[in-house]
Amino acid sequence: MFAGSVPYLMLAGNLMAGWQMGRALLVALTPEAQAQDAAFMAAKVTTARFYADHILSKAPGIRDSIVEGAGSVTSMALDAF
Repeated sequence: MFAGSVPYLMLAGNLMAGWQMGRALLVALTPEAQAQDAAFMAAKVTTARFYADHILSKAPGIRDSIVEGAGSVTSMALDAF
């Protein structure tokens, strides 16, 4: 059974997107980027902060559902699926 596959994929996608947000944030904070378009770079910083506060903060709960949540699915008989 692949009971944890959906939460695992969601966690992986959220973490990879967070990694890319972090990379964009680091670039947005450089003086070179600020000199090109300070308003756009400020929006990048705000977007990264939003993502961290609202999406990445859910990662521990998703992790718990992957590690601890199989019992509710595996307790059902196979023919119930």
